[in-house]
Amino acid sequence: MFKKMVVLVLLLVVGAMVFAGGNSEDTVVEEKDTSQKIVIWTNLTADAQAVVLRKQFTEVAQEMDVDFEMVTISFGDMYTKLATAVESGTVPDIMHTNFSGTAYLYSQDMLSPMDDVIADLGKDDFIASYLHVLNAEGKTWGLPDWALHTSVWYRKDLFEKYDIDIPTDWDEFMAAAEKLTIDNDGDGKTDIYGFPVALNATHVAAQTFYEFLYSAGVTTVDPETGEYTFGSQKETAEEVLDYMMELYHNVSPKSSIEWAWSEYRNALVEGTVAMTLDMGAVILMSQSNNPEMLENLGCFDLPGPDGHKAASFGSGYAFVASNSGDSDQIKLKKEFLTRLYTKERAAERALSRPMFAFPSLYSAVATYRDDPKVALFGEQIDTITDAFENNNWYWYGMENGLSQLSSQIESTTFFGETLQSVALGMESTEDAIEYIDQQLQEQVALIQ
Repeated sequence: MFKKMVVLVLLLVVGAMVFAGGNSEDTVVEEKDTSQKIVIWTNLTADAQAVVLRKQFTEVAQEMDVDFEMVTISFGDMYTKLATAVESGTVPDIMHTNFSGTAYLYSQDMLSPMDDVIADLGKDDFIASYLHVLNAEGKTWGLPDWALHTSVWYRKDLFEKYDIDIPTDWDEFMAAAEKLTIDNDGDGKTDIYGFPVALNATHVAAQTFYEFLYSAGVTTVDPETGEYTFGSQKETAEEVLDYMMELYHNVSPKSSIEWAWSEYRNALVEGTVAMTLDMGAVILMSQSNNPEMLENLGCFDLPGPDGHKAASFGSGYAFVASNSGDSDQIKLKKEFLTRLYTKERAAERALSRPMFAFPSLYSAVATYRDDPKVALFGEQIDTITDAFENNNWYWYGMENGLSQLSSQIESTTFFGETLQSVALGMESTEDAIEYIDQQLQEQVALIQ
C-alpha cells in the first residue's frame, strides 16, 4: 500500500482534465461545532460548483441535525494530503472525486461499498453504464454523480453550405474534414481547418487517442475479464494512429500538436476549425466569447472505422464514503449521501458544471432537460443521452470497472510525448505503439 501511495504522490497532476477549475489553494468551510461532524473533501474547486455543493451539504446537515466540514482540494494536492490523512488516521468521511480518484481510493482499501444505498435509492433509476465504471469484485464502490461524453462538435452551417452529411465511418469523416479545410480568400493559406488533432502532452493527447482507439475497439484491458489487452491489439492500434496522423497532416493546424482544451474549443468558437472533439464545454465558451456561433454548433458521435463504433471515451464524478469508523458512523455517512440523491439535487449539481455533465439518475435527467439553459440544446442532449444509455463508454484503464491503472495513465505524459514524436516524423507508428505497450505494461506492474 505504501509503495502505491508513494508512486502516485510522485506522479504529475492527476485528473485536472476538464473537471478542474479555480485555484489550487484549499478552501475550508466549517459550520458550528457539534458532537457529530461529517468531513467532506471535493476536488471541484471552481466557484460555481463549490457553491452548489456547499448549499446542498448545508441543507442535508440541517435535515439530519449534524455538522459538516467541506474542504475543496485540487487534484495536484489530493494524493499528498491523502497519504498524510492515512498516516494520521484522519481520512475524510466522504469524498467527491472523479472516477480515477475513486479507483485510487478503492485500491487503498479506503471505501465502503454503496450497493445498499443504490438499492434504497432504486438501482433502476441509475444509468447502468455509470454504475459499471464504479464496480469491482461484484460491488459498487461509489455513487455516480454526473458524467461527461466525448462527441464531435461541428459547424452545422458549414455542413449545410458544403452539402455534407453526418459521417458514418472514418472514410466519410476524413472526406468531410478535407472538404471543410478551406481557403476562403484564395491567398493559398488555409482559413478554416476541418478537424484539429489536439496533442498537448498533458492529458489531451491521451484523450484524443483513446477516443479513436475506443471507436476502433482497442482497449487497455478486456471489458469482460479485466486482463491486459492492448499488447494483443497493437496492429489495430497502429492503424488508428496512422489514421490520426493522416488527419493531422491533411486537415489539422500544425500548431494543434501543442493544443490543449482552451485552444481547440476556442478555434471552433472563433471559426478557424469546422469540427473538434469535446465534452461540451465549447457551448459555455461560445456563450462567453462568440454568442453568434451558438446556433451553428451541433454534435455527433465519432463514427467507427467501418461504421460500427465499439465505444466512446468519457468520465465523470462520484461520491464515496470511507470505511473508517464504527457501523453507526458509516450508516451516518450513507444517510448523508442518500439525501443528496433527490432528483432536484442531482440535477442541480450537474447543472453547476459547464455543459454537458449528465446526472446519473434517469429522474434527474428529466429535471436537467427542463432547465432553460439546457432546453436550448435538445438535439445535442438527445445525441449524448443515447450514447450514455445505449452504447459503451470507458475511461482509460477502466474498461472492466474500477482500476488504479486509470490514475497511472492519467498521471503520465508518455502518450502525448510519443504521439507528438510521430506527428513530427521523428518516430514510426509501429515504434510508437510498441513503446506505449511497454509503458502500459510497466504501469500494470506497478499496481500488482
